[in-house]
Amino acid sequence: MKVFLWIILVVCILAAGVFGYFLFSELIVDMQSQSFFDNMVAGVETRPRNWERGSGVTGNPSIELEEADYEHEPWISFMDFDALNEQYPGVVGWIELEDSPINFPIMQHPSNNTFFLNHLPDGTVNRSGSIYLDYRNENDFSDYSIFIYGHHFSRTDAMFSYLRNYRNQEFFDNNPIIYIYTPYADYALVIFGAHLAHAFRDHPPLYFANDDEFYDYVRIVRGRSLVQTDVEVNAGDKIVSLVTCQQDFADARLIVTGKLVRLGGIDTPNTSVITS
Repeated sequence: MKVFLWIILVVCILAAGVFGYFLFSELIVDMQSQSFFDNMVAGVETRPRNWERGSGVTGNPSIELEEADYEHEPWISFMDFDALNEQYPGVVGWIELEDSPINFPIMQHPSNNTFFLNHLPDGTVNRSGSIYLDYRNENDFSDYSIFIYGHHFSRTDAMFSYLRNYRNQEFFDNNPIIYIYTPYADYALVIFGAHLAHAFRDHPPLYFANDDEFYDYVRIVRGRSLVQTDVEVNAGDKIVSLVTCQQDFADARLIVTGKLVRLGGIDTPNTSVITS
């Protein structure tokens, strides 16, 4: 009997050691990821904005935003994306939710959506991965249906984990705007829905064949949304889907959806035109 108890004790100690090792290893990896992005944020060069942050954005998402007036000063990119791309090839934008952990470069791989699932912007393998634009989207954000992906971790606010807060009406009411900066324009992403979806059965469409398909999808987003909003969405608006995992059911995804409002920039051709 004593031998049996000793065996059980040794097995438990070994199991605890193995569990502790893997937990410690994950913590080290997460710390390395956080350190990398903290250093990247600290090192990025920014320039004066041509628009005043908060102008036209009063916390009420129903307010229509308008492009700033650049009669006296030409628009320049808020961030030095040329310098960023010299060090981290594949940076196509930057996403920021004020007063939150979401302050990340947006990466894009030329041929797949798997590389940045487990690679940092410098190519280092890391389970946190990067925030990234769908490889099928144009890198100038000119498509009418745009997808940006990021991991969700239940124990931290890393990567897109913080988006879980958009399941709460009060949080949404206080945070209706997410900013996206690109080499071509500065944008306000005006959130109009947050819903759960199955990763493979009801993924948002990449293209809209016509206005009817566009409005059908907007109705789906509103109908399934966990928060309510009166943001007006019209044909011709660019829709951005921020996609991250959830644990509500197998292959669950949280999709935070907004319309992209240009605050200023240079003209770029639209590559996926909505036809009536």
